[in-house]
Amino acid sequence: MQKLITLLGVEIPCANDGITVYMHESNPVKELSLKQLSDIYTARITNRKEVGGPDAKITLYGRENSSGTYVFFKENVVKADYAASCQTLPGTAAVVNAVKKDKFGIGYGGAAYAEGVKHCMVKRDDNNTAYHPTEENIAKNLYSITRYLYMYMRNRPTGDVKKFVDWALSSEGQKVVAGVGYFPVR
Repeated sequence: MQKLITLLGVEIPCANDGITVYMHESNPVKELSLKQLSDIYTARITNRKEVGGPDAKITLYGRENSSGTYVFFKENVVKADYAASCQTLPGTAAVVNAVKKDKFGIGYGGAAYAEGVKHCMVKRDDNNTAYHPTEENIAKNLYSITRYLYMYMRNRPTGDVKKFVDWALSSEGQKVVAGVGYFPVR
């Protein structure tokens, strides 16, 4: 496992997260490309019929701009400013709850929170195959909206902190990572 020393200290990847695109369970759309997601979140696409659904306006839900998930999705998927119509909510659970109640809604957030909503498969623009954010697809680098989650320390860990880091990266620690809905780094 690569440990990076930054100006701020030590960065240690401890889990993977598959940013999941959430839809209402009744939404017939099964997959979207990264380009379509960008077009949806920039309001170039505003109607579900443009992506294979019924004639209905798409309601956008996202995270607040102080969220790392917001920044990651913007930099890696949207690649522009979000549409003014995107409703920003103060947490991923709020995004999931909004999409559960809105049959025309779409949202995004960590895979660990994606309960009670449909998980939209995502395909890269250079590949016709769409994938769900599963441990296998993330490990094989097939799912395209994936990021590491990190532990940050001022200095290289020693003593009890090193014991904790070693445990977190052990098979036992990585089982806990998987148990709470994220994906192992090993």
